[in-house]
Amino acid sequence: MTTNIGLPDLTQDDVQRLAEECEGEVVRFIYSMIPEKSIAELVVSCTLDLDEILTMDLEIDISQKYSTGHSLDEVIEQAADHAHDWLEKRLLEMKRR
Repeated sequence: MTTNIGLPDLTQDDVQRLAEECEGEVVRFIYSMIPEKSIAELVVSCTLDLDEILTMDLEIDISQKYSTGHSLDEVIEQAADHAHDWLEKRLLEMKRR
């Protein structure tokens, strides 16, 4: 999915901070959908690369101790969509400053 919103001026530190905040946001989103105690392992990795454009590579791996009736593939897809929307919103907020 590609969205052109025009980027604010970003330093490498900004990009790193956004990647870390994005990871935290994805974890919170997943825990809002699936009970935390049911999750055996959750790994979220968000990599942002700033060249002419900002690209996001998001990797999510979830395993559960027991089933909660949730499709993990759907949860991962929704979490990825949420991450994209979250990043777009944060960039727009930064651009307005």
